[in-house]
Amino acid sequence: MAFAQTYVIPIEGEIGPALADFLEQSLERAEQEGASGVVLFVDTPGGRVDAAIRMSDTILSTPIPTLAVVQNAFSAGALITLSADQIAMLPGSEIGAALPITVLPGTQPQAADRKIISGLRGKFRAVAEARGRPAELAEAMVDPDIEIEGLAAKGEPLTLSGAKAVELGLADFEASSLRHALELAGFSSQVVRLDLPARVRVARFLTSPFIAPILLAVGVLGLVIEAFTPGFGVPGTIGAVALGLYFAGGYLAGLSGALEIILFFLGILLILAEIFLLPGFGIAGISGIGAILASLYFTFEEQSLQVGATAILIATAGFILAFRFLPKTRAGRALVLESAIAEHSTPVSERERLLGAIGTTLTDLRPAGVARFGELRVDVVSDGEFIPKDTPVRVIRVEGMRVVVRKEE
Repeated sequence: MAFAQTYVIPIEGEIGPALADFLEQSLERAEQEGASGVVLFVDTPGGRVDAAIRMSDTILSTPIPTLAVVQNAFSAGALITLSADQIAMLPGSEIGAALPITVLPGTQPQAADRKIISGLRGKFRAVAEARGRPAELAEAMVDPDIEIEGLAAKGEPLTLSGAKAVELGLADFEASSLRHALELAGFSSQVVRLDLPARVRVARFLTSPFIAPILLAVGVLGLVIEAFTPGFGVPGTIGAVALGLYFAGGYLAGLSGALEIILFFLGILLILAEIFLLPGFGIAGISGIGAILASLYFTFEEQSLQVGATAILIATAGFILAFRFLPKTRAGRALVLESAIAEHSTPVSERERLLGAIGTTLTDLRPAGVARFGELRVDVVSDGEFIPKDTPVRVIRVEGMRVVVRKEE
């Protein structure tokens, strides 16, 4: 019967908003279908603190009896585990090591600010007290300054084996298997297993702190290179796809909404306006950077520094490679318009004779593109404004290989 069934919810892999959504939906389903109990099968290295706190609050508020069956519950996983009514430790299991850390590209992981540690320490204490568990042990998992004789030296966050956690009253019992844990906890052996949906798995991959900055950097790099090329080609397509995946992952994970997307593209537009339309570097450029940083922060919160710094490093390396080495290749010359169509390249002497000539744009000028003057196809650049395809233009300046045009009224 439905009311005599135990629902098993996997808490596996990295903790994040997508997993928090899955837990909330699973507990809601268990309540609606009359589950007699819920098992949280925990095997996680940790993850985002905000998602862990949200999951902890969800577990604490459910009226259904909960049992955490632990294989590994590190960092954020320890807080989720402590939130359950009962805790069962499997063979070889561990719990603890919940010190929040900050990771930046090219540096070793470092402990977070003391304010963050203090806040998380208070949360661990409150959850432990709510479930009648040793609060000092819970706090020692977060704060390495807490020394517990015989267990954790000062400077190291507390980590306990399954047997030690049971001995100290942090966990309730050891179990040889999930079925054994159900028996010891008094839960029904008739189980309903709720698997992680594909949406959660995809969201996790796309929003990981390793994949997200790559997508972000490739997206921005592609759009910027496209701005210097005629039409809409390979760089723009790659950039659009990368940004599409970046925001799709954020949306599926519950990280990105309309605000984050609007802020990001507003920032891109403001920076492009600063480059092509406005002199110097002023309000538009600064505002554009601010909008992008705000979008990044609202999406990744405490991981935004890591994601943003990694994306900047990747994008910078990409710009250097693109503008230093690509122009030396056949594809690169076409890309940056050193020679859009090699067989129709215009010699410098012919370019100089174009001064004052009137022709028609063959592509949009944003500001670079291609125009036709008689039988000649010439790589041109506008004097700053956007000029659409099939618009009459006049050559106002010739500077070596650079032909500058203005819309002919």
